[in-house]
This record gives sequence, C-alpha cells and structure tokens, in this order.
Amino acid sequence: MERWYETKAAAIGLRAGGLILLAIGAWSAIRLHQLALTNAHRDTASLVLAALCFLCASAGSALVWEGPGLWAPVEVSERWRRSDP
Repeated sequence: MERWYETKAAAIGLRAGGLILLAIGAWSAIRLHQLALTNAHRDTASLVLAALCFLCASAGSALVWEGPGLWAPVEVSERWRRSDP
C-alpha cells in the first residue's frame, strides 16, 4: 500500500506549499526591514514579523528541499531501540 507522501500529487503539493511559505517569509523579511528603517524602537510587530520570517523560511526550505522525504522512515540503531519486556 502506498503511503500518502509517496504519491506524485503529495510531492508537488509539499514543494508548492514550501514555496508559498518561502514567499511569506520573504514578504515578512521585507516588511521587517521597512519597519527597522522607519522606527528606531523595537515593538511587538517587529518581533512577530521576525518570528514569522524565521518559521516560514525554515519550514519552507525543508519542504522545498526534502519534500516527501521528511516523512520517510529511517532505521534506528540497536542502541536506541526500545526493548519490549
């Protein structure tokens, strides 16, 4: 049975979602830069924009570069496996 992330539509959708997140991150970075040039003090809006920029850029780049590979199963070393009693 094919997992949801192994379909072609999921791969395209995840990468498209990553590009949208990167665009939102770029918009917030530009807006943050505009606020920094006009305001000398730090306010809540600049902190929210900085957090939005970081989160969108991080998640967007992960989705664009890895895509469905983010959900691919990995093998855990014997040392870190749980031992069932």
